[in-house]
Amino acid sequence: MSDAIELSGIEKRFGGVHANRGAALTVASGEIHALVGENGAGKSTLMRILAGLIQPDAGTVMVEGRDVTGWRTSDAIAAGVGMVHQHFMLVPTLTVAENVVLGREPHRGPVLDLARARSEVSEVAARYGLRVEAARRVGDLSVGEAQRVEILKTLFRGARILILDEPTAVLSPPEVQDLWRVLRALKEGGGTIVLITHKLDEVMQVSDRVTVMRRGETVARFDTRATNPAELARAMVGREVA
Repeated sequence: MSDAIELSGIEKRFGGVHANRGAALTVASGEIHALVGENGAGKSTLMRILAGLIQPDAGTVMVEGRDVTGWRTSDAIAAGVGMVHQHFMLVPTLTVAENVVLGREPHRGPVLDLARARSEVSEVAARYGLRVEAARRVGDLSVGEAQRVEILKTLFRGARILILDEPTAVLSPPEVQDLWRVLRALKEGGGTIVLITHKLDEVMQVSDRVTVMRRGETVARFDTRATNPAELARAMVGREVA
């Protein structure tokens, strides 16, 4: 299996804060990879660098065998890398379809072809098993439904590599199980998923491999089936955890 993502020697400072210290991450194509660590471990910074939202001070970013170090968000999206943020970036007054096609609107002459937008969005939603109605207003959706719209937005833009930042923080237990179903379907379709989390029960339930970060550094990597929550917690904090 080839690597979809390979980050090495990543350094990032924000003033006096050393967020990433020689951080590394290798993710194989077609796997669900959990990136874990305590708050402030540098997980989100590392993934924001991968998604082109911020630039590394040093290190190398490889995606599907190509050196993309220093690329921008538009480059990442064009290359099939999409990030679903913890705080959704949707316009509540617009419909699901209007949010998903925003910036890539199909037109009939000078006006938005709303029927085509709804049709295209519904087609992508059905392909990936994302239960959401294209005509509904985003402001009327539940949190779980809004998250599905965010995922749909990245897939509509052609994402093959999906980064999710603490995606279960605001979900109910049934919504969490629904998200796992969607992620497994994406994986079966050849997608690669990086799941940023600190919830070790979720790591054990859904991931294939897990990378642990502590104080900006990458400290361990495990096959999920060969580890356990106690070992992961020990790696996260650097000592035994009661």
